[in-house]
Amino acid sequence: MPQGDVVTPARRRRRFALDALSAAWRGALMGAADVVPGVSGGTMALVLGIYDRLLTALGNLTRAPLWRALRQRSWLLAWRSTDGTFLLGLVTGIAVSVIALAGVIEGALETARPQVYALFLGMIAASTAVVATEVRRWRPAAIAAAAGAAVGAAIIVGLTPVATPDAVWFLVLAGAIGICALVLPGVSGAFLLVLMGKYETVLGAIARADLATLLPFALGAGVGLLGFARLLSGWLRRFPDATHAALAGFLVGSLRRVWPWQPDDALRLVLLPPPDAAAAAAAAALAVLGAAAVWGLHRWGRRARASEHAARASSRAQG
Repeated sequence: MPQGDVVTPARRRRRFALDALSAAWRGALMGAADVVPGVSGGTMALVLGIYDRLLTALGNLTRAPLWRALRQRSWLLAWRSTDGTFLLGLVTGIAVSVIALAGVIEGALETARPQVYALFLGMIAASTAVVATEVRRWRPAAIAAAAGAAVGAAIIVGLTPVATPDAVWFLVLAGAIGICALVLPGVSGAFLLVLMGKYETVLGAIARADLATLLPFALGAGVGLLGFARLLSGWLRRFPDATHAALAGFLVGSLRRVWPWQPDDALRLVLLPPPDAAAAAAAAALAVLGAAAVWGLHRWGRRARASEHAARASSRAQG
């Protein structure tokens, strides 16, 4: 092999850094979506075109090749079997984005809720179109899956919070359910915690570093994330059209959550009309802006993925 084609340690480090940065900016966008009421990181993963890869990487954390590599102490093989660089960059981006943007989004919602919701409405609507393009043939099964998911999501986001126990078993359950929003587009994890009466409990526990609350919650989140991701990954392999159709349906149903005009008790989700023509026009413009941003982001993501695939193919050819 010519010397110039050798995959040197420096080239490996550069490839690792580029892969991690590529995943990190996508994770940052997912984190930004996670702090938006009614929007999930899974929605952004779909728009960016990394949804299937995310599910596969998470599912591989529970599969035999990882455990076999760990028993053999083959750390590099274990890392590769779980797409470790991708997951590391993604998680880092999500964490940084959530910490940086949570206060900004919260402040915007307090001062300009209708305008912010109008922007999100357009973003989710465009995301629905993006996901729908993944359905190759709209057979009856796919149509039924989309309709059922849309109705289910609309019902979920229309529920009101209930009083729930603070027992350890329920904290584990809340963690398992809440984390599913990371891989289930259209349903906000924070909103699910509100419905289960555990949103303020978990936030307070984080602020106080209350391990008695956080550890059971984290245990449930880990089990729920890995189990649900593996389940969805299997569905995507076996029933790709029906699964993508259902995901699109979830997005349609979640639009109810971000209608710009709601009463002060937003969880009642009464869909009020615009107060005047000017407000309606401004909301429409923001919705179009949000939709255009998502569609542009989708096209950018496709080009970035194409470039990454070409770079990996070139590296494999050289290696």
